[in-house]
Amino acid sequence: MCLRPSASIAIVGDVEAVPDRGALVGAMISGMFGLAWTQWGAAGVSGSASGAIRVAGIAIGLVIFFLSARLRRSALRDSGSVSSAPPTEGAGSLFSSPAYRLVVALEVVALLGGALLLGAIGHREYIIAWFATVVGIHFLALARLFWVGFYGLGTALIAAGIAGAITGFAGGGLGGIQAVSGLIAAASLFVAGGWTVVRARAGAHI
Repeated sequence: MCLRPSASIAIVGDVEAVPDRGALVGAMISGMFGLAWTQWGAAGVSGSASGAIRVAGIAIGLVIFFLSARLRRSALRDSGSVSSAPPTEGAGSLFSSPAYRLVVALEVVALLGGALLLGAIGHREYIIAWFATVVGIHFLALARLFWVGFYGLGTALIAAGIAGAITGFAGGGLGGIQAVSGLIAAASLFVAGGWTVVRARAGAHI
């Protein structure tokens, strides 16, 4: 589930699939979203374990974020392009692609629409499972459009949603659904972001 493809990765249209520095931006995002998912998942855990999970999630998320930021700055400095826009902000980047923006827009509509529907029918406890599933599908779409490496993360997040739903159907209640979906989603994002950092550090010989 690494967010960093190799230097030989193919180009889709005029969009660079996920350049190294862009991958590090992705790792920063993974760290922060992993932190958020950890807090949501920990809400379903009782006792001191909940606090421990929250602290661990904050620590892991911040480590991934700051290491990614440091490596990205180093990459910009080494390439002599500190004053220029990074790959994620240029005309040929994933984030500036109309297809990317469309996928994200549809994701937001699905997230909000599903949450409203679940609330209306009295099953708000499944919102976290729905969110994990939708975010996973969003990554599958990005994998199809830009880089196949997103398939792993997308599949893991969909699995988090399905596992949470199964927990609810089995009588696990709100706490069980939150713990299962939230913590699996968080772990998936941390693994993806962390592996990107490890690969980037190895490539930079730090």
